[in-house]
Amino acid sequence: MKLFSNILRSLAPHGLIERHRRRFFLHRLGLSGTVEMAEAVAACRFDLWPLELRTRTEPWLLVDVGANLGEFTAAAARLVRLKGVHAFEPQPGCHADLRKVLATLPESKMHGVALGAEMGEIDLLCTTNSKMASVLAPDQRVAEGYGGGDFDIQQRVKVPLVRLDDVIPQGTEIGLLKIDVQGYELPVLEGAAQTLRSTQTLLMEVNYTPHYHGGAAFDMLHEAVRRHGFRTFGVSAPYVGHEGPLWADALFVRA
Repeated sequence: MKLFSNILRSLAPHGLIERHRRRFFLHRLGLSGTVEMAEAVAACRFDLWPLELRTRTEPWLLVDVGANLGEFTAAAARLVRLKGVHAFEPQPGCHADLRKVLATLPESKMHGVALGAEMGEIDLLCTTNSKMASVLAPDQRVAEGYGGGDFDIQQRVKVPLVRLDDVIPQGTEIGLLKIDVQGYELPVLEGAAQTLRSTQTLLMEVNYTPHYHGGAAFDMLHEAVRRHGFRTFGVSAPYVGHEGPLWADALFVRA
């Protein structure tokens, strides 16, 4: 029954328009126009990547910080040839699914740690929606604008805290470093100065309105990545709340 409904929807005028729009969008990226391909593009923001990274014939290394369940890594692997993956995710509840994704990819490692500017331990606030978990406390005024209790704290767990520079060997060439750490981006960047010098592309979720107490806003992140030798390459359409834009994904390339 569901299959029949999907077929009817695709044949309706709106469905035909959407299918044509999807095919045109993916064709510009050099991809086939399937729904699965469009989902992969959206999951890893492939449309923001520079052409050199999208079309590189030689496999390259992905570093996924805040890997969650592995959706980003799985999508990237569907679209390009990866040499290997370093995936960082401190939430114990995400590790089983993330391991399944990494098991299908060559030279891939999971690191069940949080990243920051120093080594030690830190409290992780695990939320109802695992994508909202952070070492910073959520700002309830912003959280209420999302609804659904996504930011509700379910438990606190103490997790190892390391610097990215202490995990990635010096001089390792990285095609893309993705950082999604819910407001804790500045300490992660501070502990990754060496790694960033051999990184071609940096993709980060950026908040126009800080979602966490002590979290970095877009202006602060932009200045930080400039100091590390990157320039802005592209920014996605923002997620908009009642009072205006809340967050977006921003891609930076080495200047």
